Amino acid sequence: MKTSKLTYQICLGLFSIAIIGAVVNSVVNYEAVALTFKTLGYPVYLIHVLGFAQIVGLILIISNKNQWYVEWVYAGFFMNFTLGCLAHLVADHGNGASAVVCLMLLWVTYIQSKKVREQKLEKQLTGEPELA
Repeated sequence: MKTSKLTYQICLGLFSIAIIGAVVNSVVNYEAVALTFKTLGYPVYLIHVLGFAQIVGLILIISNKNQWYVEWVYAGFFMNFTLGCLAHLVADHGNGASAVVCLMLLWVTYIQSKKVREQKLEKQLTGEPELA
């Protein structure tokens, strides 16, 4: 369990840094991000909507209070990164490598969180004491 939990925490940390970095970049370099959005064919107002949704989604994943919400957040991030990567490829505006890296981190985080939850539930059912 320690390996799964450590992998989950490392990938979640890297994923969090990537999301926070993207949101901060959208605020600091607004004109460049707006130009990229226009090039990709997206409306500029989506910058604010995506930034807000990404921060809320990150908070929900980290807090992990309600599993139903967390599953939807993972689905939203998956669609965001997949469509972002495809938009870059279709518009011939780079290859969307950052979206692919975030997608891989998201996938590993999702799989490891499921493993950690299953192991935690198994320990609760067997009555074993949980070690931090």
